[in-house]
Amino acid sequence: MKRIQKLSISCLALCCLFLLSAVCYAEDEPKAEPNQADWSVEAKVKQLFDSHTSYEFGDSEMPVLSPMSRLEFSLDSLWGGVEVKRWTPKWSVSLEAMTNVQKNVNGIMADSDWENPYHPKMRTTYSESTLRLESSYMVNASADVSVARLFSLPKGLDLRPAAGIRWQYFHFVTSDLNQWGILPDGRIYKMYIPGDGIRFKQTYWHYFAGLRLDWQPMPEENPGLKLSLEADWAYVKGKNKDHHLLREGNRITEETTDGHAWHAALSLDVPLTENFSIGAQAEYMTIDTSGSHRWFNDAPGYEVDETWSTGVNVWSQQCSFSLMCTYYF
Repeated sequence: MKRIQKLSISCLALCCLFLLSAVCYAEDEPKAEPNQADWSVEAKVKQLFDSHTSYEFGDSEMPVLSPMSRLEFSLDSLWGGVEVKRWTPKWSVSLEAMTNVQKNVNGIMADSDWENPYHPKMRTTYSESTLRLESSYMVNASADVSVARLFSLPKGLDLRPAAGIRWQYFHFVTSDLNQWGILPDGRIYKMYIPGDGIRFKQTYWHYFAGLRLDWQPMPEENPGLKLSLEADWAYVKGKNKDHHLLREGNRITEETTDGHAWHAALSLDVPLTENFSIGAQAEYMTIDTSGSHRWFNDAPGYEVDETWSTGVNVWSQQCSFSLMCTYYF
């Protein structure tokens, strides 16, 4: 794990050094015309689909039970936000902030357990709960520089190394649990528990670097139609906090993890006037981290505070489609 962390940080450092060298090169380019620098404010609506965030952990005393428990939270939801951007032919910086605009999630939370050491692949308990998303946020800050002149790219084509930070915070509450399980004597049971069951908070920090490619098929037009493709890799730090509301005392599990993420986006920007444009964007991101699991309970007679790393994995898939309206000034 430590070797992977060092390799991840080294790759990110190399990408950032490349970005810094590109900045120095951009400073040597001829000065841009005054009217070539722009600010923009973009309103965005994003629909997440086929998306989830999940975690699992194994048994600290019986490694054969790995995973022992797995929770999968659907992320299919509607988000809205704004992006402010400063752009020049040489470089750009941007800040985007989004929040969920509805609480209902199009999906469930699925909870699975494997607790039979003699049949570790047999699921002994499974439950489904309805899911709502409390106030949650995604923030993205990034910078890029143009290296089109360095590679003698044709007019209308721009290549930009990019780096930045993403922060994601998800706050879920599950309710109305339906559970099925296998009793020690082999009988199958089913139970229903109304009301809120779990309050789950998750945070991801992404430190990313990558490339952006812009293509303007009609570069003489200002503003003109633009197609953009971007891809980046991130070193990720993650934190989970899972509060079991139906258990006696403060029954909490926590995961502290790190790993990596891959992200890609394809965007189309269509001008309406010199100051307004509309656009669309398709995005895909996958996150994979591992680390430690903490189990805590302060109920009298059931006190426990243990930490282990057996089979601890936290991962997410996020697919989305966005519509944007941008004002340039």
